[in-house]
Amino acid sequence: MRLSLFIFMLILLPLATGVHAWLFCRGNLPVLTQEAMARLQAAGVRNPVVDVRFFDIAVTGEAPDPVSRQKALEAVRGLAPLRLQPGADRIHVLASLKAELKENMLRVTGWLPDGDEARNIQSLLTELRPDLTLIMDGLRSADEVRWPEGVKLPLNSSSPMLKQVLTMLRVPAELHINAKDDAIVLSGLLPDIALKEELVGALAEVAGARVVDPSALKASPHVLPAAFAKKGLLANFVRGYFSAPPPISFDIRSDGIPHLAASATRQMESQWLGLLRPVTGAAKVDARFTLLPSVYHFPGYQTQSNLPSETIRALRGMLRDFTIVFEPGSSRLIPEAQTKLASLAPALLAAGPALGLIIGAHPDPAGPENVEKELGKARAGAVLSFLVDQGVPSADISAMAFDPVASGSPSAPFSPHSVELIIK
Repeated sequence: MRLSLFIFMLILLPLATGVHAWLFCRGNLPVLTQEAMARLQAAGVRNPVVDVRFFDIAVTGEAPDPVSRQKALEAVRGLAPLRLQPGADRIHVLASLKAELKENMLRVTGWLPDGDEARNIQSLLTELRPDLTLIMDGLRSADEVRWPEGVKLPLNSSSPMLKQVLTMLRVPAELHINAKDDAIVLSGLLPDIALKEELVGALAEVAGARVVDPSALKASPHVLPAAFAKKGLLANFVRGYFSAPPPISFDIRSDGIPHLAASATRQMESQWLGLLRPVTGAAKVDARFTLLPSVYHFPGYQTQSNLPSETIRALRGMLRDFTIVFEPGSSRLIPEAQTKLASLAPALLAAGPALGLIIGAHPDPAGPENVEKELGKARAGAVLSFLVDQGVPSADISAMAFDPVASGSPSAPFSPHSVELIIK
């Protein structure tokens, strides 16, 4: 009897064990699976997958960093009676990059697989933005980190992983050109190296003896596109604008508003704005022009005469306040004006034909422009005729009407009905 009972128990034990396992799996494993999922999610694992087979568990997912991965695995290992076998911890860490730009400092953080890619990223960012201080101590590497699907190495400026960082680093275009007596200096940022070369070439055409210095002007595809950065049109404007005597400057930023500062005649002002319009469209122009009667009135204008400097200095002293005033609406030389010109003739005769002289009339800005221009030419011609009658050679004397300048302007003439003489 006892033997029969013992044999019966031996037969019943496996069956009871199987039934118990079946009941356990049916009732408890779903609960344990949900608990494992919850623990993985609490540790920051994304897209977690839990596979439980009896007491063996396998987990898959993406952890944000190696620390979170280790925390997730420890949480699962602590879930008794389940067992996490070696090789069943298929939680990985995807490589990631983040950046923070503060003033002139760029801090890069994230995780990469072991390798040389961190140095490659540092080299790339330094090349794109050499003006920034780069801090890379927050960019770390670990064996558990792997590259996202489809990433091609080495990373470059078109890699999706670098998009967030590079977008942050993109800077607006701007252009600054400042011309002085000895140099034309360019600075700023342009989106196209060909445009930079085009501008430098255009300025070289009109620089004369001045140096064209483009060392502070950078060009990179990393600069944001700008409406003003138009090949051909921008260089055409720069060529015409900077052909004027210095000082003269041009500044434009991403807002598209051009800022101009120069001495100009009305004709030059009209010409420059006409050249600028195709570049900036309908954008407001901040033009701070000092309007002058002619280029001969520009600050620092250099005479072209070959006379000795002492002779030129003496003649300039004589002509500084020398004006011939006409009656309104008339081009006839009054006796007082004839006497004044006759007293000047000997000095002009002594200088000879190498002097080079401009006889310029100032139109009345209050009158009709065309009428005043013609009247001015007649007045300048009257002065020239009188001097020729006095024996002054006319080989290098030019008679013209200057541009009108509003009364009250610092460059306005003594009288709007006057003629002045200037050494070329």
